[in-house]
Order: sequence, then structure tokens, then C-alpha cells
Amino acid sequence: MARTLLVLDYPGRRTEAHISDLGLDAHGYELLDLLAAPLPDEVTGREYAKALAGRHSLEGREVTAVLAYCAAAPLAQELARYLVEAGHPPLPLIFFNATPGTAVGVAHDYTAILEQLGAAPPGEPATGLDLPRLLQSPRDLIHAMNGELDRIVRQSLVGDLYDEEEVNEASAQIVAVYLDLLRHQIAAYHSAAPAWGGDAVNVVSAGHPIQSDWAGARRTHVVRVDCAPAELLSRSETRDSVLAHFPSHPHED
Repeated sequence: MARTLLVLDYPGRRTEAHISDLGLDAHGYELLDLLAAPLPDEVTGREYAKALAGRHSLEGREVTAVLAYCAAAPLAQELARYLVEAGHPPLPLIFFNATPGTAVGVAHDYTAILEQLGAAPPGEPATGLDLPRLLQSPRDLIHAMNGELDRIVRQSLVGDLYDEEEVNEASAQIVAVYLDLLRHQIAAYHSAAPAWGGDAVNVVSAGHPIQSDWAGARRTHVVRVDCAPAELLSRSETRDSVLAHFPSHPHED
């Protein structure tokens, strides 16, 4: 039976390599991508993780670990706790440049989206939302973001000879993509860093700011790889460090 690795790696476009680039499947592991579309519409870490777990049956699978990249780490931790509550043994968490969810991170991501859409002239505030206040009520925040994004996207489409139906459809599709990312980040922020009875390994690139014990982990082992962040998931040292932290791993055929 192939051992299964549960993978949380946000599927959006980015310059960084992905967990799948490590080639762990060539070492006898099955990678189960939990962040495949459609993504959950939940906005707290626990409910987001519960929704992910509910989409995949683990019956008959020998699950070895949960792997998570960057801001997905808090969601992986919530998932590990949920699985323990559902009767599974504590799983090790393997993180790559793990980053806790923060209010600053959510604001940065939202502002970057608005700047990409040309929401405001340079030097002017990109958003009219009170993000710190709204972040305490995540569903209200998503509702407000949806309204602001829809308005800005529609404005950008007005001069492109679209009729009303085409504008409605295009705006809905574009806004949905951005909201998927924002829900992911907001859910990571609204995570409780629960103890789940297992250990964490944080594999970090050079200069990564989080190189201390991970809150909620029984033990934390930090592995440093001398590379740029974008290269971390394509380096053989990263793959070897992951394999080394399993009690044993299947041989290649």
C-alpha cells in the first residue's frame, strides 16, 4: 500500500516551486492535494480544515504526514487536530517556509490585489474598507471585499465593449478567483494553533523569519536550506530532509 501525504499548497500562480516539484511520488508516496478546486468558502481555520477533510476519504489509506507551504501551515495544523478528534493518530506536520496568519498579511494580500486591478492612483489608499475592524468578523469582511472587488472589476470592464451580461459573468469569475485566495488567508489568520499531539518540521530557506518553535507542536525541528525562497521546493536537500523525518519510507520500485 502506498503511503499517503496530505498536501496543502495553494494552487495560485506564483514564481516559487510547489510541493509537487519535490518528486516525493518517485519515492513511493501518494500525494493527496487537499487544496484542489473548488476551494472551501469557510473563513475560520477549523471550519476550513473540516471542509477539506470532508472531501476526501482516508479509509484504506496509510497517511504518513501533512505537508504545507507558507500560509497553509496554520490550516494544516487545524486539519491535524480535526483528524485526531475524528479518531486518527497524531500526524507529523512538515512545513515549508511556514508563516502564521497575520492581520498585516491579509491586508497586504488584499492591497496587492487592488493595486493589480488599478483600484486607485499611486499615493492614494487602495481600499475604503476598515480592514482591522472587519477582520474580527471574517464573513462580514469577505462580504465587504466582494462588494469592493466587484465594483472595481466592473469599472475596469466598462470600456471594453462588453454588454451587461458579459460584464456580470466576467466580474463574477474574476472576483471569485481573488476571494478564494482571500478566504484561504483569512482562515489561516482565524486559526487557533491547536495542540494535536504531534511534531512539526519547518524546512526554511535562507533568512526565513520563522525559525523558532511552532506553537501547538509537541516538538519542532527546523531544517535550514541555503537557497532563495523560490527555490526551496525544487531543491534535493529539501526532499531529502522530508524523507529523513519519516520513520521509514517505501523504496522505489
